[in-house]
Amino acid sequence: AEGMKGIDAVVFTGGEDISPTLFKEVKEWHGIEAEKDYNPTRDVSDYLLLSYCIDQDIPTLCICRAAQMLAVVSGAPLIQDIPTFYAQIGAEYAYTPRDAERRGYISHDAEITAPNSLLHKILGQAVITGTPSWHHQAIGSLEGTKAIATASTVAGGVEIVEVLERTDCRFVVGVQYHPEYVLTEKG
Repeated sequence: AEGMKGIDAVVFTGGEDISPTLFKEVKEWHGIEAEKDYNPTRDVSDYLLLSYCIDQDIPTLCICRAAQMLAVVSGAPLIQDIPTFYAQIGAEYAYTPRDAERRGYISHDAEITAPNSLLHKILGQAVITGTPSWHHQAIGSLEGTKAIATASTVAGGVEIVEVLERTDCRFVVGVQYHPEYVLTEKG
């Protein structure tokens, strides 16, 4: 608490996968060789700091991995690997938010599903166009949590949460995409 004195807001960034031992429903490693390097120190640090920010109602923006951590802290399940998840439920998955060959972001649109959300008030529109993404995991569901899905994208008939907000805080928002990438590319 002492280290947070004078801090008006916190931004959590993207990064490696979150250890599946922190998931609401603990899972085994998903088996993707390129995605096995968890960072336990960062997992614990982010979990504790994010929990503190929520408890103290400190305005917080969570980007990509951090949006997933916000879901974990909120008690939501994570999809460990989107293509694997689609295969398990028998859905077709033609879209990929990760371009492994060129290691670049894939842009897609996301629909704002909660018209009274902070996101809708800030953007003043129903669709976020060109969200740059680089992820293979996603938020599974926000049912039973104090968070709401405020934007989503539909891939192969399955809705993927792109933005979530905590309903018990002034401003705690998680975005699955990378808004900072848009600023650096177009800024």
